[in-house]
Amino acid sequence: MTSLTSKRPAAIRIVLPFVFRHWLEQPFRASAVTAGFLGATAADLFMPVFSGHLVDALTAGATDAAARHAAMLAFGAIVGLGALSLLLRLVGIQTIVPFTLKTMSDVGQQAFMRVQRFSTDWHANSFAGSTVRKVTRGMWALDLLNDTILMALLPSFIVLVGSMILLGMHWPQLGAVIAIGSVIYVAMTMLFQVHYVAPAARVSNAWDTKVGGTLADALTCNAVVKSFGAERREDIRLDGVISRWRRRVRRTWFRYNHTSTAQLLVLLCFRASVIGGAILLWAQGHATPGDVTYVLTSYYIIHAYLRDVGMHINNLQRSVNDMEELVQIHDEPLGIVDAEGAVPIDIQGGRIVFDDVTFHYGGHR
Repeated sequence: MTSLTSKRPAAIRIVLPFVFRHWLEQPFRASAVTAGFLGATAADLFMPVFSGHLVDALTAGATDAAARHAAMLAFGAIVGLGALSLLLRLVGIQTIVPFTLKTMSDVGQQAFMRVQRFSTDWHANSFAGSTVRKVTRGMWALDLLNDTILMALLPSFIVLVGSMILLGMHWPQLGAVIAIGSVIYVAMTMLFQVHYVAPAARVSNAWDTKVGGTLADALTCNAVVKSFGAERREDIRLDGVISRWRRRVRRTWFRYNHTSTAQLLVLLCFRASVIGGAILLWAQGHATPGDVTYVLTSYYIIHAYLRDVGMHINNLQRSVNDMEELVQIHDEPLGIVDAEGAVPIDIQGGRIVFDDVTFHYGGHR
């Protein structure tokens, strides 16, 4: 099982192009979802700037008229940006529902259409229960994949790049720290997922499919099982399959845990570098209390997005692995296809004669 699955191309290289092709079938909705979430993220990105202005205005004292005016402007900007973020996010989440449902429906219907038209030889050598599991699991994985890319990873990218630019405009050293830390964290997470977690997840998914096929086919043929009094034999057969599945899933889950621990360790070093740099700038007289507040607020937003980036990449890899077998169904050749221009048969009379027809199962003479 491991050798067979490891020879296939990386799941992400076949799944993501498949998903993007379906996105292009709904260009207006895809654009609305992307614009909504990216706009809401951009609004959140500028809140730390006005938080720093607010702190500087407050430290100037309530008796200063200019400070009071600056404080009210900063307060109004924070509230306005929050309202704008809420509105744009609402546009995004309202649009992504019909967008995802349409894609899920199309993918499921197209998979069913292809399976129906596969050759009899393909059906004779494929478990019906496993095929059903591949299609339904892939459909629901598409929901997670859309949410992960459009609602999570794209906004996270905007936050990381935007924060790096805004901080770098004031303090190039902090901008460099943000850039280096983000690149190290994201690169490490992706390498772990692709080369450490994904191979284990691919094998565990294959055994998950086998469990579904074993259950479905045993229950479908229950009348035959009972006629031979073979219930105990089927129990033992399922126990063997589930034991292999349990070992494979346990290995996958432990690898997720190891990756998560490594991510938290990198984030701890990143936190110490950013906050320590802000304190050093303040101690040298290059930053006001408002500037430090701006850095801290920006970092906590970055930290939240970076921490979630690890989870989102995990979800992306998991959904990609869950969709891999569904995409393979779409790429599977039909075997026997209708001739070009073929029309439904119209028999007015006569008879059908089977002349010199043979039949055998694959691998048998």
